[in-house]
Amino acid sequence: MSDVLATIKADHDNVKSLFGKYKAATGSEKVTLALTLISEMKAHSAAEDASIYADYSKFGLNAASNKQEHAEINKLVADAAAASSNDAVVTKAVTTFIAHSDEEESQQWPAIKAKLSASESATLATQFVSAKKSVA
Repeated sequence: MSDVLATIKADHDNVKSLFGKYKAATGSEKVTLALTLISEMKAHSAAEDASIYADYSKFGLNAASNKQEHAEINKLVADAAAASSNDAVVTKAVTTFIAHSDEEESQQWPAIKAKLSASESATLATQFVSAKKSVA
């Protein structure tokens, strides 16, 4: 049975790993990694919006600030998509995404873990994965 938080954490960790490779890369490899990062962040935000954020009130959390942060990240990601060879623009999008994901994991997930049943978690994980595929 899938766990939605483990699924989302794997996604967060994937972006962090890609960013490490991006920072070390040069030339066309750097642009390719930028495009991959842009695609991953865009799909991730949409998938969270379609799955776990839809139920945030159930966990005693307000998804409004997360959705506002996603809107900001999506704008930065769009800027990065328009300038995938601009290191500063791509880096700003990724570092903002990482700060947001770290905040989710440390400040919001304990409340979710306390209230989420295994079956609800599995359902949300399925919704997250399918929403991510539909965007990609």
